[in-house]
Amino acid sequence: MHRLLAVWLILALTFCFGTVAAADDAKAKPVPPELSKLVQGSADNFIKHFDKNNDGYLTKDELPPRLAAMFDKLDKNGDGRLDKQEVAEMLQVLRKRLAAEAAAKNQGANQPDADRIVKMWLERMDTNKDGKISKDEAQGPLAKGFERLDTNKDGYLDKTELRRAAQQFLAARKAASGVSDGKEPSKGRDPTDFDALDRNADGRLTREELKGTPYYEQFDKIDTNKDGKIDKKEFEKYLRKQGEKKDS
Repeated sequence: MHRLLAVWLILALTFCFGTVAAADDAKAKPVPPELSKLVQGSADNFIKHFDKNNDGYLTKDELPPRLAAMFDKLDKNGDGRLDKQEVAEMLQVLRKRLAAEAAAKNQGANQPDADRIVKMWLERMDTNKDGKISKDEAQGPLAKGFERLDTNKDGYLDKTELRRAAQQFLAARKAASGVSDGKEPSKGRDPTDFDALDRNADGRLTREELKGTPYYEQFDKIDTNKDGKIDKKEFEKYLRKQGEKKDS
């Protein structure tokens, strides 16, 4: 009986403290923009910026409202002022919060693009309309990286795996292909690299994807089957012809 009571008590305390911690995280507010630069600096600089009486410490009335509300937690030794060590600890917490905010913002910005790519992949490749892409259905980069992308090894790419693949694709494309704003290709990349030009990785090139390249004006000539898209065979055929013209 006593053992059961002890187990119940431990579970109850764990639940209560876990709930409080979650609530604190939920209440965490973004770091104000005006503090962002100061947060990245040293504790000395932070103190100098707000230290109105130049005594080398920060009191509650010297801090901005958001930080003043946290003063009692920041004042670890309870002496009514923040010394260099306490300010340094506060800056560490704020830096982590800034990093988390930046990560959440970037993920949120990429999510619509990733979802759009997943939707497009399913519309084009999911021939049996079961909501996932099999190895036989996969095309382009998805076919090449199928084994790596199929993380649960069930022979299919479900929406979770496709979304992860789309996010990886967007990140890699931004870093390696020179697309800085997601709208036009960079002048610095290889203009004959089909995969680099194919920004949504669907194995076809659209007019929008070819903006800013030498192929934009030649789109109708390259699109030999006139379906409004240029596949890899059409693109390579055009490049071969251009190469033959130069050699002759």
